[in-house]
Amino acid sequence: MEVYGCQMNVSDSEIIRGILESAGYRQVDDPGDADAVLVVTCAVREHAETRAIGRLTQLGAGTGGEGRPVTVVCGCVAQEHGSSLLENYPAIDIVVGPDRYLELPDLIRRGRASATGFSPHHYEGVEPVRKTFPRSFVTVMRGCDNFCSYCIVPHVRGRERSRPAADILREVSGLVSSGYGEITLLGQNVNSYRSGELRFPELLGMVSREARGAWVRFVTSHPRDLTDDLVETMSRCRNVCRQIHLPVQSGSDRILSAMNRGYSRAGYLDKIRKLREAMPGIALSTDMIAGFPGESEEDFELSASLLEEVRFDQAFLFRYSERAGTPAASMEGSIPVEVRLERLSRLQEIQRSITRACSAALSGREMPVLIIGPGAKRGLLQTQGRTAGNRVVVFEGRQAEAGRFVLARIGSSDGWTHFADLVRPLGTEEGFEASESWREC
Repeated sequence: MEVYGCQMNVSDSEIIRGILESAGYRQVDDPGDADAVLVVTCAVREHAETRAIGRLTQLGAGTGGEGRPVTVVCGCVAQEHGSSLLENYPAIDIVVGPDRYLELPDLIRRGRASATGFSPHHYEGVEPVRKTFPRSFVTVMRGCDNFCSYCIVPHVRGRERSRPAADILREVSGLVSSGYGEITLLGQNVNSYRSGELRFPELLGMVSREARGAWVRFVTSHPRDLTDDLVETMSRCRNVCRQIHLPVQSGSDRILSAMNRGYSRAGYLDKIRKLREAMPGIALSTDMIAGFPGESEEDFELSASLLEEVRFDQAFLFRYSERAGTPAASMEGSIPVEVRLERLSRLQEIQRSITRACSAALSGREMPVLIIGPGAKRGLLQTQGRTAGNRVVVFEGRQAEAGRFVLARIGSSDGWTHFADLVRPLGTEEGFEASESWREC
């Protein structure tokens, strides 16, 4: 199985593993040894979709012959295109949408089929097979009701539905008991969670108490739904990381309105102000789109100036990508691709400079780090971890046990990656103590 796209796809891949292992399958690393090859796909941008389909076609055709594995398209691309994928790509055998994974064992036995459409269930009773220790994902809601004009997510993930809090807390409790050091609450719009009268700020407080001894994060947040209650809960709960991903998408009110985002530039900046007043040093990240239909040079400059004004620690920047079936795909004022790319490049250069400055300012500081595991570079003795602000920290020539909290002294940095010395192990509670020296900006 290969996974593309967002954290929700990673979480869904763990559910798929649980379903298939319960049916008697085991995962293999070599496609040539597989009875089934699955690719969990993302449809948010055209490039991600094309890449995933190309990879699955390659995997299916590459093994060839009578005994080739059953090839399965999972996820958002499956939901978007349905059975037409079977007609257009001979190497694809099965198409299964995000709500139909329980049918996978039967679909694989049948050999050629399509299963799409939405369901109210949340895969309760399925034991996910996790591959990301000591970090874990807990889905609290699925779907989206926002219908931003450029976004295909509501069309491929369905409308919002939230899990009962008792099921979420039971899953969190099991993860903490198993030694997981970080829990990320997931949803397409996580802070619109609602179960009965229970809203996301109350759920976050309950998860914080249940996850004592672990860090808690959540993603993704829509700025319109970031309430004062949520900011207060974040600032009050010591193990909720002082970090938030808050996609802005544009700095122009005219473009924000065309995107159907539901907030203004001033309103967004007010949310940022409240976050920083409540939690000085909070790490901020965002998403931004360059070249949305009708975006003038003045609109673009407003986006560039917002990056410089807020000074996000990290930003995920993209050129606008048409998605069939969304209102933006048929809007007037399409921006030439070369202009989108040029504007994207300018945004990237602004953000690179900001990220470098924010990262360099941490040199010499001491802060808690959760050890994730070995470093990414093969052949080198490295240990990798994450700060509460989600920064990557690498310890050269050291080995430490995954799941442990340590105190690190930050040295040099390379963008979002920091090189550090391991000072000492931390007791569980020490990792959550408020300290001026542990602020991340």
